[in-house]
Amino acid sequence: AKYMKNNRKRTMMVVVLLVAIAVGARVFMNIDTKKVSKACIEDICFSVELARTQAEQESGLMNRAHMEERHGMLFIFPQRSRYDFRMKDTLIPLDMIWIDEDRTVVRTLNAQPCTADPCMIYSPGVDAKYVLEINSGMVAKYGIQEGAKIRFVNIQDEGQ
Repeated sequence: AKYMKNNRKRTMMVVVLLVAIAVGARVFMNIDTKKVSKACIEDICFSVELARTQAEQESGLMNRAHMEERHGMLFIFPQRSRYDFRMKDTLIPLDMIWIDEDRTVVRTLNAQPCTADPCMIYSPGVDAKYVLEINSGMVAKYGIQEGAKIRFVNIQDEGQ
């Protein structure tokens, strides 16, 4: 009877160990369980933070001293309109890309930091539904031009 008791203990320990390994492997395989939102132009993708609410859109990339090269912020507006931007308290230069509801680039502008009023207003002169802000120089580096198509990955847009 003692042999059976030890054997059951050993079997239970093996089962517990196998379950722990299986759970650990699943966690390891899905290290990033949160899906990264991306805006892609052909095969060039930018990991983006989403600015959907008025508060998120008003603060934007203010007070950031650095942003990784292929990162940015995607502003998602409720409808197509003319959206002007200013760089108040934005510490890094940016390329701004206005995108229409068909996800076509309709304007790109380079914007410089501004720490004191009055700050320049960057106006696209065209209607858009989205604005993508990325590091200055990325538009030129990756050849992003008006008419280019943008593909969103892991971005839900209730207005689409």
